[in-house]
Amino acid sequence: MKNADASQMGRPFQSPFAKPPGEGLSSSRVNVLWESFNLAFAYGLIFRVGTFDVRNLTHAGAAAAGGLLIPIYIASHFGRFNGGNDPR
Repeated sequence: MKNADASQMGRPFQSPFAKPPGEGLSSSRVNVLWESFNLAFAYGLIFRVGTFDVRNLTHAGAAAAGGLLIPIYIASHFGRFNGGNDPR
């Protein structure tokens, strides 16, 4: 698969647990665990802290904006290590 990212291919990728943190490589297993923790944490914040109504456009819009803007920032940060910021 030519355009697949490292997480889809099982290759090492950056994580907060690598040395140096956020720049070194972590195993695919560590990255899956880190992603699972992030999903569980996001679920807890959205549905268990405060009040969140999925039918409320303001609530859903704020969650969607966070779900879009944070990955864009992360992609630009990690793209500098893997050539993802270069359009070629």
